[in-house]
Amino acid sequence: ASYQVRDYTAWYRHITLAMLAHAYLSATRASAEKGGLQPQPSSSSR
Repeated sequence: ASYQVRDYTAWYRHITLAMLAHAYLSATRASAEKGGLQPQPSSSSR
């Protein structure tokens, strides 16, 4: 089968979003484990 892919735009978008999500979750977890992440009361709870 001669399958040719000319553009990987969707793939790059998916991988970029997945890497950003992983980096965010890793940073959040590391911050929480150090005790640096304190829950803040939201303004809607007043």
